[in-house]
Amino acid sequence: MNKIPNKGQDQQQILAELKAFKGQDLPWQAGKIFAYIYQTSAAAKAVAEAAYLSFLPENGLDPTAFPSLLHLEQQIIGQLASLLGGNEEVKGNCTSGGTESVMLAVKTARDYARAKYPDQKEFEILVPSTAHPCFYKAAHYLNIGIKSIAVDPQTQRLKVADMRAAISEKTILLVGSAPSYAHGVMDPIAELSALALEKDLLLHVDACVGGMYLPFLRELGHEVPPFGFELPGVTSISCDLHKFGYVPKGCSTILYRNKELRQHQIFSCSQWPGYTVVNPTVLSSKTGAPMAAAWAMFQYMGLEGYQKAVADCQAARDAVIAALEQLPSLELIGQPEMSLLAFASKDEDLSIFDLADQLNEKGWYVQVQLASPHSPAAIHLSISHFNCPHISSFITDLEETVAELMSSPVEENELLAALDHSMLALLMEDFDPAMLGQFQELMGLESAEGGLPADMGAVNQLLNVLSAKQREDVLLAFMNELI
Repeated sequence: MNKIPNKGQDQQQILAELKAFKGQDLPWQAGKIFAYIYQTSAAAKAVAEAAYLSFLPENGLDPTAFPSLLHLEQQIIGQLASLLGGNEEVKGNCTSGGTESVMLAVKTARDYARAKYPDQKEFEILVPSTAHPCFYKAAHYLNIGIKSIAVDPQTQRLKVADMRAAISEKTILLVGSAPSYAHGVMDPIAELSALALEKDLLLHVDACVGGMYLPFLRELGHEVPPFGFELPGVTSISCDLHKFGYVPKGCSTILYRNKELRQHQIFSCSQWPGYTVVNPTVLSSKTGAPMAAAWAMFQYMGLEGYQKAVADCQAARDAVIAALEQLPSLELIGQPEMSLLAFASKDEDLSIFDLADQLNEKGWYVQVQLASPHSPAAIHLSISHFNCPHISSFITDLEETVAELMSSPVEENELLAALDHSMLALLMEDFDPAMLGQFQELMGLESAEGGLPADMGAVNQLLNVLSAKQREDVLLAFMNELI
């Protein structure tokens, strides 16, 4: 069992140990990781980090004690509202991430509905099947229903007619993505706006990945469908600043069309003898560092800096798509609006999981996406600004790796290849977390350092043939064991 040391260590030793802990982490500094990390220039990173550290102790719990944080938040939300088609009526807050932003949007919709329909007991939100899992998490935490609407399997776009048909007396919120993370495809937000107005419903636009990209893409002359507050039916928007805003992690935003709606987000409690609690967001005590970094990045990058970053990312995206068009064994999924994209294998002799593993062994990191009822298993790329100088090398390695695998496929896990869906369903029928070790042994899966599986290709092949519920059961047990 780990214990706090009896005697404190010196700074050098502490920092050396921390550095050692990173030994198995993804080497993101090389600019060859296409997920999780969003970076632009080293100079911009230095500005953001300096600003972050300068506000590390300040506490966002009480704006009367730290009015500097209130000022920063007002500035950030005001500048972002202008970028997203809003006016001075738009109000919002900075949050710790897109999940918190979405959680607050759903909480606001629920409490707005409670006030509007005091006798109603059950509520439900409607989301595209490509919506981020944080909407399911929000529905789970807030104890409301959620209904998934299948997207078009060819375009990966929501069909508004299907969402219209799903509306019931329980519906309180419609959701659209701008764009969805998985494929970089935008839902028809203008049509959703019209539907929300017709049915007197709230409409949330998840622009966590697109909010700091699509407006600049439009300014560069590209045709970008409307998705912001310029559409009268849009009532809230989530936008991450720590993605294509290039702010250090821990900074997203949630914006509402007006303060009357945002009021349902705020929590207040004075039923105890301590200080009065008024929380606009989920967190109570929180460092002011992310807001300081966000404000500093806005000032440093300016509109021109963000336009330049978007232009470079879009050019990199176009180069990858052009390369995919020349590889008959691979196909792009949908038509991505920005530098998020996914591609699948069209050839049964080419495993997308083996391709991902081989690319990762060559120093890249690409993200695997499992098959769903409306989308095949795929490789996902989030092309950030610091990836752009390496795109040519990536394309070369992609082409070479595909050729290698087509001429000499990776040997399959025999047990896994022998299992069919009915056998797996039988195995999983009475799955218990205690069976996890037996499952790994059955598949011949060994653990690497830290308890993580050494053969991710075999793991992904196994997960890919399980149902969504079965995957969730296995992953929940694994995570509970890992931490």
